[in-house]
Amino acid sequence: MSLRLDAASLSLNGHRILQPLTLQLAQGEQVALIGPSGAGKSSLLLLAGSGHRPDGGNVQLLGQDPWQLRAPALRRLRSRIGSVYQHPPLPALQRVVTAIGAGQLGQLSTLAALRRLLWPQDVAAIRDALQRVQLGDKLWQRCDRLSGGQRQRVGIARVLYQQPELLLADEPVSALDPRLADDTVALLCADARARGATLLVSLHSVELALAHFPRLIGLRDGQIAFDLPRAEVTPSLLTALYAGEQPATADEPALGSGIRIAPC
Repeated sequence: MSLRLDAASLSLNGHRILQPLTLQLAQGEQVALIGPSGAGKSSLLLLAGSGHRPDGGNVQLLGQDPWQLRAPALRRLRSRIGSVYQHPPLPALQRVVTAIGAGQLGQLSTLAALRRLLWPQDVAAIRDALQRVQLGDKLWQRCDRLSGGQRQRVGIARVLYQQPELLLADEPVSALDPRLADDTVALLCADARARGATLLVSLHSVELALAHFPRLIGLRDGQIAFDLPRAEVTPSLLTALYAGEQPATADEPALGSGIRIAPC
């Protein structure tokens, strides 16, 4: 089991963010997390990646309870988990080649990690990851000279290079145009499928979730509204999930106009 939450809850600054949640992701599963703004999707991903500690219940990551591990073991566990952020934390003056290479720092000794930060190594593999997100010409570019969409794709190239067992992505394509967003989500799914990795992606676009993921989890007010196979996610369920908020569709093509529907 790649991810298991047993009645896991989360409060921050005295405010309940996530109600007790129970869910499981088996190795190799690909799941989309959808829901209105403020539903708790980002917090759930941080909880799933050991970025937040639950204040109730239990979280198991790759068969281990991260909060029962000593620091060295926790670092090793986290090196097996990849995270993609809506706003990737890329140092402004760092070059793209170094930012992507940092994806494997957790797998290296301290000396080897410092050496890699001082001078990029494994450049051919880093270039390959960058080419997969259509940014091969940005290898030596400084991160502060990238657009928002380019920064997101560099963050994705970083986890492609890392090759984690569990990949958690929070709105990874929000700054991309519809066609590029579709291609990029397809790339994440294909990469995870090829390696047998587990993929959990938070998406603002319902169309992308329905097009690429065989299982969808709807989150609202910090609670799971539904956890269903794609074929069972009905318009009425989506209407209830987004009550008071329009799901993201206006700037994206309809399913019949270009977004591919991946096989389950």
